[in-house]
Amino acid sequence: MRVLAFGAHPDDIEFRMAGTLLKMKKRGDEIFMCVVTNGNIGSYHKTKDEIAAIRKKEAQSAADFIGAHLIWMNEPDEFLFDNEPTRLKFIEVVRFARPDIVFAPPPYMDYNQDHDITGYLAFQARILATVKLIETQSPVIDHIPPMFYCTPHGLSDKYNPQYFVDITDTFEDKKKMFLLHDSQQGSWCKDAFGADYVEGLERENKYFATVCGTPGVEYVEAYALCKSWPIIAGAHTLLP
Repeated sequence: MRVLAFGAHPDDIEFRMAGTLLKMKKRGDEIFMCVVTNGNIGSYHKTKDEIAAIRKKEAQSAADFIGAHLIWMNEPDEFLFDNEPTRLKFIEVVRFARPDIVFAPPPYMDYNQDHDITGYLAFQARILATVKLIETQSPVIDHIPPMFYCTPHGLSDKYNPQYFVDITDTFEDKKKMFLLHDSQQGSWCKDAFGADYVEGLERENKYFATVCGTPGVEYVEAYALCKSWPIIAGAHTLLP
């Protein structure tokens, strides 16, 4: 099976979905990780070009760790917009990956525009990738894949997950993937946001395990099925 995950920034996929992707890779699925923006404002001490180059290398290292294909869209960090060129990029990504299942951030559910636009354009692209008269480099796909939304950043009264993936057996590797984004660890995140994201990652996955209450399950990633047309019947059976 072919799996496509969209992340708005380098390390977003690792934070929200890597445990699930690791389980899917273990069962033999082919993984595509699409990083939409280049993270070029993620530093206090580097230039935009310098930090973007560093973050691309970090993203490649994380993709290599799982044995995934990295798709680097190279949009500017915090300036992602829904326009024709960007839509065409998203459509091309879906056509290139030809996924059986898509993961993305939920649109318009947290503080960050890049998250919102990534989720919305991923939703649009999975449908528009089937339209023949929209031309991109790769050919049209012959089906509309189901889409699952990962958790938003922070609480949202709009988000209601229905599917919970036990990542207890892959959590340590998920954390290793996240830590490969070394430029974002330590003082940068604490100074910019007052947050320790490694701690936040662990707490969130433990929280959803507690919510599930399944004996022996220590870490969980939660998802919501995209319920806008077309809803793909039986999509949950594709989850690990």
